[in-house]
Order: sequence, then structure tokens, then C-alpha cells
Amino acid sequence: MNGALGHLTVLDLTHWLAGPYCTKLFAAYGATVIKVERPGTGDPVRSAGPFYEGREDRERSIPFLWLNTGKKSVTLDLKTAAGRELALALAERADVVVESFRPGVLDRLGLGWEALHARNPRCVLTSISSFGQTGPYRDWAATDMTLYALAGLMHCTGDPDRPPLRSGPAVAQYTGALGAYMGTLMALFARSRTGRGQHVDVSLHEAAIENIEIQMVDQLHLGRNVKRNGDNHVLFPWQLQPCKDGQAAVVGGPVRHWLAAAPMFEEPRLLQDPYRRMDGRMAHRGEVAELLAPWLMRHTRHEVYHEGQRRRLAFGYLASMDEALESPQLAARGFFEEIDHPVVGAQRYAGAPFRPQATPPRQTRAPLLGEHADEVLCELLGRSRAEVEAWRAEGVV
Repeated sequence: MNGALGHLTVLDLTHWLAGPYCTKLFAAYGATVIKVERPGTGDPVRSAGPFYEGREDRERSIPFLWLNTGKKSVTLDLKTAAGRELALALAERADVVVESFRPGVLDRLGLGWEALHARNPRCVLTSISSFGQTGPYRDWAATDMTLYALAGLMHCTGDPDRPPLRSGPAVAQYTGALGAYMGTLMALFARSRTGRGQHVDVSLHEAAIENIEIQMVDQLHLGRNVKRNGDNHVLFPWQLQPCKDGQAAVVGGPVRHWLAAAPMFEEPRLLQDPYRRMDGRMAHRGEVAELLAPWLMRHTRHEVYHEGQRRRLAFGYLASMDEALESPQLAARGFFEEIDHPVVGAQRYAGAPFRPQATPPRQTRAPLLGEHADEVLCELLGRSRAEVEAWRAEGVV
């Protein structure tokens, strides 16, 4: 068995971000992931930039290279009877099928839950969609920005006197992908007891809402309408503060933390009332910031960070992207892996954020479009090379 999930075969019918990231995690832990792509064009993200060295090519799409490490690529036209039958034959041999079509599309293709379950009762089908497989919005389209807005995340993000902001990263997509991965593993765990697969329904809209849990508590249980407050955390100080060469994250919080933090700023008044108490600091934010400023402006981000950490406080600093990616912590843990690719050469790729001790994640390169068609169709399905060539000539493969 190669990796924790080396006994599994996953049929990947996904595209764009959430589905491919979910199946990428299966591949990183050893599963055989067979990615089905459209003949000629492949996953739409192959046509999305940025492209390596700025040269537009389906094998140079950086998002595709990142999201599809470790997979095998087979091209199938699912609108043809032969393509659908080959997909069903692959699903018959799979433990998991992951798809990210709009609800109803898989059923119209004859590849939905009923058809898959009839051919392979042990198979788990995971469906990732914008709003889930049921409900009045199930057939509606959404982008990550749309989901961020509908979930209330934009309502909570930004300064109170300025328009709301969306997240920079695709939060709903990646949160939903992790939910799909965990939900699929849960269904596989249940199958080990029942012997039967089940349909896992993943809503990216609900995944986005999961990211505002604390604000939901305020709204649902305390009846408080959440408002944007920028980086003015309910505790103070608990935000970025200007320092000699940028900004440092200064954490005060409850009294016991403040008693450890305040002395480093060499200002005795910070330990006196009303600033000694958390409610007093919250009521006098501007005054506290003025008392912190002289010491902070004499020290660099790293000096503030290390002095706070020396006192066992969760201080930090605003890192540039270069600084974040060159973190000695990430280097020590081997988070980035260098992987060679026949088109773009050796590049660094991010690993998974969790690692079982005995079966850590391992990545290999993303596939070329249709690279493994002969291997999968001939060796796994037992079709002849003549059949594959005939399908290729007809545009099925």
C-alpha cells in the first residue's frame, strides 16, 4: 500500500477549484486518482492563467499544475454513448467518484447516483456544487465572490465607513473542498461497516457560512446584528500596530496576558487603571495605542515578534508574500516540495496542512492532458489499443 489511502481508486469528474483540490488530497495520500477531462481542452482551469513564463498553453496553467498533482488524466467525451459507458466502467472499479457539475447534469448524462449505485453499490459519490443538491437555489450559479457575499462574510469584512470587502483567496472553494474530502472519508468509514457507499452532498454556500461561526453566535444567540469593524477586534490590543519597519501583531487580551505583555512597552501607565483591565483598554483604544507607539516605533517587526514570543504571547508581524513563503518554519517541516514537470520543469508546490506520522503526504506532478488514456483504458478496463485508437479518432477519447 502506497500511502494511507493507497488502497483507494478515485474517479475525478471535477473541474476548476474545489473538486480538484479535494481529489488532490486523495492523491497526496496515495489514492489512484483518475481525472476525466474533455478531449482537446481538458479541465477549464487549463485555459485560466496565470501561465508559466506568460506563455498561454493548457500544460502551463499554474492553477492546474497546483490543483492536480499526482493524478492520471484520461480524456472522455461524456456526451457520447461510448464516453459515458467508459466512465461507468471506470466508476465500477472505483471506491469514490467526485463530481462538480451543476445538480442534475450527472443524472442527464446517465452517470448519477442511481446509475452509479446500480453498477457499484460500494462506491461513494461526492457531489460538490454551489448550493447543494436540494433547495430553491440548487440550479443557480455562483462564483466565490457571490458565495462570500451571500454567506454574510462580506457584511463582516472591511471598515465600517467603507464598502464591504471580499476575501483575497477563494475561501468558499477551499473550505468546501476540505469538507468534501472529510465527508468522503466519513462515507468510506461507514462503508467499512455497512459494505455500501452513499451520496455525499457538499454545498460551497454552506462551507462559506461555516467561516463566520463566531459572528453567527452573535446573531443567532445574542440577537446582535454583526457590523464591520475593520481590524478593531473586540479585545484590545489585538491587532496590527505600526512599528519601526512596518506593522506588528500585538496581543493583549485578558488581564493575565496583559500583565505579561505590558512591561515590554516600558510605559508604567499601561499597568494602571483604567488600562490594566480589558474593558478599560477597550474603552480607551486611542489612548492605549498612543502609549504603545513610542516603544513600537523604536523596534522592528521581528524584534516585536520575538520579544512577544519570548514572553509566550502570540505576537506576530505583517509578512510580505516573499517572507511568508520563505518561512524557516515551513522549510523545517518540508511543507513545499519540488516536483519536476516535462513542460514547466522543476517547481515548488505546497503540501497538505496535515500529516499522519507514518503516512505523510507525497506529491508527484500534474498530468498532461489525456496522458494516461492508454494505461487506464487498456490496463484497468482491459480494452484493446485498437479500440482506444478508434475512440480517439472519433473524438470520444
